[in-house]
Amino acid sequence: MAVSGAKSSEIPEQVQALIKAMRDNKAVNFEKDWKLVTIFIGENDLCNYCLDQNNLSPKNYSHNLMLSLDMLYKEVPRLLVNVVEPLQMDPLKTVQKNTLGCSLLQRANCPCVINPTENSPEFKEMKRINLEYQAEIQQLISGDRYDGKEDFAVVLQPFLKNFFIPHIGVGEADSSFFSVDCFHISERAHAEMAVALWNNMLEPVGRKQAYNNFTYDRSKIHCPSEVSPFIFTKMNSLPNVPETNTTTTTSAPVSDAITTAPTSPELNCPPSVPVWTPVVVGFGTFLGGIFVAWRIHKCRQGRQNIA
Repeated sequence: MAVSGAKSSEIPEQVQALIKAMRDNKAVNFEKDWKLVTIFIGENDLCNYCLDQNNLSPKNYSHNLMLSLDMLYKEVPRLLVNVVEPLQMDPLKTVQKNTLGCSLLQRANCPCVINPTENSPEFKEMKRINLEYQAEIQQLISGDRYDGKEDFAVVLQPFLKNFFIPHIGVGEADSSFFSVDCFHISERAHAEMAVALWNNMLEPVGRKQAYNNFTYDRSKIHCPSEVSPFIFTKMNSLPNVPETNTTTTTSAPVSDAITTAPTSPELNCPPSVPVWTPVVVGFGTFLGGIFVAWRIHKCRQGRQNIA
């Protein structure tokens, strides 16, 4: 349901479409199936902030996310929501190529970050607004607004909070992480983000890695441990809780998914689980979701054409 170039004001409408698609999809048991939704939004808001400061303010950004999460909270049972924290935008100025696509499209895609000169008042203002975006979403999710249901959780995944771009020389950003416009990320960067998101999901709330580690190293992929064989949420990241004899079943709520104190996830996967498995499963699920959404969209178009 995601739309390229969207701003946060468009997320509530996308969420409505997603909820309807899940309800209408016969392959989904809406009431009983566990569902995972990942929301990554804000970069286009920041890129255009200087052109529309009122509508793209940090408060409005947070409000749009709140409306979207409220809908998911009220209408979708058995749901885990990942919210990827907005990235630190200023490193994008270091991505440069001596090409027409890079020099023109980068400025067109993100004028409020790329166009101001380094250390200018406008650029310093953008860095401040960037931090306010991050602070607003942290405040929204860290509160108790979404703590009232046992089968629902919202988790902030901060692996892009302190964003940096790998370099291949002194002051030369590695452009292989970006497409020809020097703004949208490449397939390589998508793969690295998939690993980083997966790792964040297996790290306790309050102890998540808040920076990206874009290095080609499969050993960095985390695996669930025997002590903590689950995705971390606010509830199961709490300090020591007494061990009980409760048996977890497939219908257990999110907050009941563990009966012992969580620990940091192990970095080395057991031999029976190849290290690439999480990435393949996660990326395959992502592509599958896109395919299902596309099929639903084509079916609707077909009905409209017949009518």
